[in-house]
Amino acid sequence: MTTTIAVIPLDDRSVNYECIEMLGEAAGLHVLLPPKAWLGTPWRAGQTDRLVGWLRESAPQADALVVAVDTLGYGGLVNSRRSADPLDVVMARLDVLRQIKQAQPALTILAFNVLMRINRGNDAEEEKAYWAIHGARLFRVSVLEDRTAMAVATIDEAQELALLRPQLPPEILADYLGGRARNHAVNLQMVEWTAAGIFDYLIVPQDDTVAYGWNIAEARQLRQVVVERDLSGRVSTYPGTDETGMLLLARYVAARAGFQPHVWLRYSGSGADQIITAYEDRPMTEMVKAHLGPLGGVIAPDAERADFLLYINAPAEGQGNGAEQYVLWLTSEQIDALPAATRQGVLDYRRQPQVATTLREMHSVRRDLPEFVRSLDQALAGGRTCGVVDVAFVNAGDVVLGDLLAGMEHLNQLAAYGGWNTAGNTLGCVLAHAVIRCVQMRQGATADALAAHARFLFLRLVEDYLYMGRVRTQIMVEELPALGLEPTMGNLGVHTAAVRDMIERRLRAAAQDLAQRRFIGQPLAAESPVTIESLDLVDISLPWDRLFDLTMDVTLHIEQ
Repeated sequence: MTTTIAVIPLDDRSVNYECIEMLGEAAGLHVLLPPKAWLGTPWRAGQTDRLVGWLRESAPQADALVVAVDTLGYGGLVNSRRSADPLDVVMARLDVLRQIKQAQPALTILAFNVLMRINRGNDAEEEKAYWAIHGARLFRVSVLEDRTAMAVATIDEAQELALLRPQLPPEILADYLGGRARNHAVNLQMVEWTAAGIFDYLIVPQDDTVAYGWNIAEARQLRQVVVERDLSGRVSTYPGTDETGMLLLARYVAARAGFQPHVWLRYSGSGADQIITAYEDRPMTEMVKAHLGPLGGVIAPDAERADFLLYINAPAEGQGNGAEQYVLWLTSEQIDALPAATRQGVLDYRRQPQVATTLREMHSVRRDLPEFVRSLDQALAGGRTCGVVDVAFVNAGDVVLGDLLAGMEHLNQLAAYGGWNTAGNTLGCVLAHAVIRCVQMRQGATADALAAHARFLFLRLVEDYLYMGRVRTQIMVEELPALGLEPTMGNLGVHTAAVRDMIERRLRAAAQDLAQRRFIGQPLAAESPVTIESLDLVDISLPWDRLFDLTMDVTLHIEQ
């Protein structure tokens, strides 16, 4: 009998919708999802009443629920920052979860509720309107106040805070802190619901984290409550967000299989295990430990006692910006060959002071990627299960690593690969996929489930390495100026359809090359004699009318 899992996603982006559906298929689950049109985007809140009704109707059919609390409570991730709804209104919507658990005590409910981020710049695309003017100051005051509270602020920082805080209009500061207080109250209540048995597991992911801030103060309080309530085995809070639905899905799969993963870590450079990446608050190895918590997993003492090997391409010196790689790798000859208008834009882009971190990381001698990939290929050839976490750069895979992986004989045998957005996003996604692949190998899987695994692996390689690492920036700096747009990953407006067509042409060509080289004609999986006949990208779209996010599906046909 097929196991059914109903999912309330965080929003309508691919990582929260299609990716969960694909991983569920790889796990042999029947995944129920509400219509995308009911979910939140930057310009509309999700339809909470319809989603509550859908959940009531779906729960009796399900063996488990994975629920984004922000979607039910506020209408999605973005609206959780913008909503003016009072606490009692939010909690009234969420009460459906308590009612469902009372009616179905055996139903597994896995939930996540985001610890609201504090955006670092004057950018209101996903925030309240006043963030366009006051965002950077709000962020800085947040950091300085928390550093003061933790007794680490310097004299200069104390003086900076005294000057900066009065520059914030009192009504804006009150509005923002009021919204934070409401969201924090919901987070605390969700912990209490976990203690009461409503949730079987709860994650409070810290969205876009730094070491200090109002959000970090909230995280400390949550962790203290978790310890006091003896909930460390059922509640986690750590940096991440968009990967959390996938990780909870994998938790359910692993728990059903009685699988507690033992994972061995292999880094691309010495000292990389201690690097703190751009949107996290702890060293990389501690990030792995935190993400293993919901899976019941541990770090293995050696490779021989590990269920799978996690190859981590972490920064050697500092996490660069993945979108900058393509422009910074261009040679003088390649730049000279560009049209005049594009050439100047590329040169201007390369002169920005913030590219320095990316440039240093690209040329660092503290990571040895050829040796890293040789070790990986040998492990795969020896029958080991391996996943690749590519976080040397934020918001894109490392293109040099991607090129080396594309030349690797056993690429299609990877259990998982990821290189998208933050280190937490990538890490949770790769762990979820690798755990599901391990369960496949232990318990056996249908051809459809193996095909879903292969599709997801190919999707991540295409999106994280080919699109985010190359095609996205190519279009941003080479094509957008011809449309009269400044190079941007933000809103494309009336040009969205034209840009989508550009992406489809470039990305499908690059994807077909990768498919021909490493997937077509190869086994569907290491244990399967069935070979892949074709792979293709379909339904390519820009869900939020910007280059930053991409949605697509992968079709796979096997030789009969």
